[in-house]
Amino acid sequence: MRILITNDDGLQAEGIAVLASALSAIGEVYVVAPATQQSAAGHGLTARDPLRAYHTPLPGITENAWAVTGTPADCIKLAMEQLLGFKPDLVVSGINHGPNLATDTIYSGTVAGAMEGFLYGIPAIAVSVVGSHRRIPVPGNFSLAGRVAAAYGHQLHESGEKMFLNINVPGSSDADVKGVRFCRTGWRWYKDAFAKRVDPFGQEYYWLQGVIEDGVADGGTDVELCAEDYITITPLQYDLTDYKALEKIAAQQLFADAYPIEKE
Repeated sequence: MRILITNDDGLQAEGIAVLASALSAIGEVYVVAPATQQSAAGHGLTARDPLRAYHTPLPGITENAWAVTGTPADCIKLAMEQLLGFKPDLVVSGINHGPNLATDTIYSGTVAGAMEGFLYGIPAIAVSVVGSHRRIPVPGNFSLAGRVAAAYGHQLHESGEKMFLNINVPGSSDADVKGVRFCRTGWRWYKDAFAKRVDPFGQEYYWLQGVIEDGVADGGTDVELCAEDYITITPLQYDLTDYKALEKIAAQQLFADAYPIEKE
């Protein structure tokens, strides 16, 4: 099995080295990751600047590694279209330094990297540790996250299923984890998202930070289960269609009189 790996924390981040090492036990790993930090890059692509890819081996892990001057989605697209010369069997993104739960998945570069692989019809996994982040200042269990990604990556490949799994691993040690739960995404928002500051020249600027406000449902979401020390796994998809709204529009003839152009 040939596995393509990316992340949004950059090629030199601890998480990607641990992930590549863990996945090398189940296949041949290829790493194409951003040259610089790309957290919260979402699914952005670089359209107005050239991309550069630098062959950058990871000693003791793989010679097949490149640092790309772009986003995680850039990395996967460039790997697929130019760098590899073949279609990998699995795409894995991470291990992210901090969680990617609920609405964070919309902004996450880690999730976007895996999603880009999924758009190519390849099984994909995004994996994150809940700790090792300024909002959750405890050591993340990168070792367990790597083993979990390898286990589910192997199962995906063996089953032949084309799925995209978002995995979040809580705790600082294996003993902190109660088990694994497959679940839906929850709700997460950031109160007072920007801090207003003044630079040494007296000019105002704004720094994204905010305080996390998690929505409470019935205990079945990734946010709630991860807070209860379960590894959460959520199957994601790229289809954003609101099918219930579509059915309501058709059934109730909503917006029927909103057509702005007169018919001849």
